[in-house]
Amino acid sequence: MNVQKYISVWKALSYAELQQAFINRWTNILFLFGKLLRLGMSLLFLLIVKNTVSSFAGYTSDQIVIFFLTYQIIDVLGQTLYRGVYIFSNQVRSGEFDFTLVKPISSLFQSLVGKPDFNDALFLIPTVGISLYLLTTLNITITATSFLLYLALLINSFLIITAMHVLVLVVGILTTEVDGVIWMYRDLSALGRFPISIYMQPLRFALFFIIPVGMMITVPAEVLLNAAPTHSILLTSIVGISFFFISLRLWKWSLKQYSSASS
Repeated sequence: MNVQKYISVWKALSYAELQQAFINRWTNILFLFGKLLRLGMSLLFLLIVKNTVSSFAGYTSDQIVIFFLTYQIIDVLGQTLYRGVYIFSNQVRSGEFDFTLVKPISSLFQSLVGKPDFNDALFLIPTVGISLYLLTTLNITITATSFLLYLALLINSFLIITAMHVLVLVVGILTTEVDGVIWMYRDLSALGRFPISIYMQPLRFALFFIIPVGMMITVPAEVLLNAAPTHSILLTSIVGISFFFISLRLWKWSLKQYSSASS
């Protein structure tokens, strides 16, 4: 794959989306305001937890904040890069996806990252800044080793969240509907705001191995806190990498099932 070519294509697509954002500036300003309001409510919730809850499921209130911040960063990153997934079903139903398939670039690449969300990109800046500030106020011990392992596991989390969005695209090709699936994924991933170990079986198993929210959020947060991870780093990496490659295989299979708008 020509990486430079895809970087150039992504820049062109991003520039087109940025122009559209300026055209609909008031709509985007209201959307960004709503995002900031949601972030404010989340911070208020964290403040209440920090000041009123001494421990939760064996974790201190400061440690719970780490789980919440890890979820927040991963969630915003996914929404920033993969916003095109939300409109994919419309492209399939209208036949626009036919034109994507005949272009000399990966159809998966354009479907995933063809419409980056600049509102979420702007929102990522205060999210990261506030997260770093909160880390300095927490009574936790973070070592250089735990931080480096945390960053490595965040890369694994990125593979998982990418795989989840690829699977949504697969469903979009097979059923021409993604709204229900993407919101179901969002609701399930929101369970990662807290350690997955607090949930009962079989939900806990499902959130680690079927829809691996736990591998995506819980294990990295546990490693950062120098706590014994629920599952080993090796197993977490295997699940993340396997999940990613399985999603790619399913995408290739789904393309063979696709019937164009003209057929």
